Amino acid sequence: MASHNEGSQLGWGSLLGFLSTVFLKSEGLVKTTHLLTFLSVAIAMVVAGPVRAASIVSEDFESYADTTALGGTWSLADGTLDTANGNPGQSMDHPGTGGSFTGANTNSLSFPGVYPGPGQTLIFQADIYDDANSNNERNSAGLRSAAGANIIEMGHYNSPSHYAIRTVLFGAGSDGSWVAFPGLVDDAGDPLADETAVEGWHTYTAEITDSQVTFTLDLNGDGNINGTHVATINQNGGFLFDIIRLGGPSDLGSTNGGVKFDNISLSLVPEPNTAILALFCCGLGLVQRRR
Repeated sequence: MASHNEGSQLGWGSLLGFLSTVFLKSEGLVKTTHLLTFLSVAIAMVVAGPVRAASIVSEDFESYADTTALGGTWSLADGTLDTANGNPGQSMDHPGTGGSFTGANTNSLSFPGVYPGPGQTLIFQADIYDDANSNNERNSAGLRSAAGANIIEMGHYNSPSHYAIRTVLFGAGSDGSWVAFPGLVDDAGDPLADETAVEGWHTYTAEITDSQVTFTLDLNGDGNINGTHVATINQNGGFLFDIIRLGGPSDLGSTNGGVKFDNISLSLVPEPNTAILALFCCGLGLVQRRR
């Protein structure tokens, strides 16, 4: 089942309790400057661990018994649950055979709106299965505002190539055209023609900041990055990302073949609480220096 969670390294209640205990035990025994130094170090220890991500969407399709159950979470058009061919386990199958612009090719999941602020990165990731039967397809994993703005898509597109990405309807600076991954190579490091279809599960990642999107393609999902593209963006008004769409980009059909989707995730790094704690820690350090 798709989960909508916000990870937390240290709850605010626990943090406040910890600070209160320190102040009470330190009163009358430790000078203020020493106390501030101690608190700075203590909070730094909390923040200095691995940077935590706030998980917004995490979907591996493993919890569904059948397509009906899948449709209880996802808004389905032609999507069905494939119980045998996932990465691993189960996946969403998308044949893409519906007519274009009829609503027959878009499977979607909505969530509370989010957009990365300064110093934050929103990470959108999807595994897409390519049967390599055709490079004349239109299938993608997309992230956007449901209002029709700030659109990110990555997957198969037959113009200009096969493996491609798009950023469209952002503010000034984004390019609305589909772009092939430049300098694509195979896992041996040898050049791979744009139109070449490679059979297997491939991992697409979009790392989104407030000014750019870094796309990567990992053919076969083995950790070797086969292609990278960086797109400049500028947020379109106040529109937030609030929907994931799997299937035909802009609801286009793909009569030459479909795909399967698995391991869909969306997370924000660093999580908001961690960022605030880091700023608080820096502030304590500055106060201590002034004394």
